[in-house]
Amino acid sequence: MTATTPERYDLIVIGAGSAAREAASRASTEHGASVAVIERERWGGQCPNVACKPTKQYVAAAELLRDLRVVAGELGIETSAPTFDLARLKARKDWLIGTQETWQARFADAGYETITAEASFADAHTVRVGERELASEHILVATGSRTFVPPIPGLDEVPWVDHIGALELTELPDSLLVLGGGAVGLELAQAFSRFGSRVTIVQSGPRIAARADLDASAELTAALSEEGIEIATSARVTSVASEGAGLIATLTSGDGEERMVSAALLLVASGRSPNVEELELDAAGVAHDRHGIGVDERLRTNVPGIW
Repeated sequence: MTATTPERYDLIVIGAGSAAREAASRASTEHGASVAVIERERWGGQCPNVACKPTKQYVAAAELLRDLRVVAGELGIETSAPTFDLARLKARKDWLIGTQETWQARFADAGYETITAEASFADAHTVRVGERELASEHILVATGSRTFVPPIPGLDEVPWVDHIGALELTELPDSLLVLGGGAVGLELAQAFSRFGSRVTIVQSGPRIAARADLDASAELTAALSEEGIEIATSARVTSVASEGAGLIATLTSGDGEERMVSAALLLVASGRSPNVEELELDAAGVAHDRHGIGVDERLRTNVPGIW
């Protein structure tokens, strides 16, 4: 049986998000490189499809809704009570994002070979996609991350979403329990609260927005609390169970005290996990652990030619 001859490129990019686009563009325009881009799921990556761009639509709608309800009267503007339709906002979001075919065409029109498939390393210079093999002296891993799903007992039995699922909702939940007080959780918590959901945020650390400075975190806590959002810090969701069409969660504080919180839906926004499991990094000798791939200050892995 004759071995397949790998197809050769100057650069192979695994992933088709923001980092992949920038790398492919620079390699092609500044160095005349031949580039292959491989994507298994979401051409364009998270930011334009399920993160930055669509969530800002929700933030803008939520701010406008709040202004009509709260600020307009203070400015002498009298309006009837505004109503909100989540399904219509989702439809506009979907239109704004565009189709996957359109996104893939952008890569193809730029002159890159576009391959929709799961990629894995055959060795340090060869990437396998289905029955094809691609070879290059330069390979960029730009596979991004996904929502970290904590091992909470009962989670598989209750209604929950991550930020991607939240953007697919067409009916507003009466109540929302947000697991995580980082950027994703806070952004969606405020938006859904302004839409009309009763929102509770649970943060395992002593404060929300832990990466911000203390003053900013305190101001944000005060602002969200004033809008009616309950914030439970130094607390963990230790179990969940179904309750009617929704769920009931057990919140455990640092001193072991427990209380129960009911919600129609749980939003998991408790961090990120690297998308590296399917890459078969060991075949290429790339050092990695549960936190992702080890790199230096120039994003080089321990294997020359792999970034």
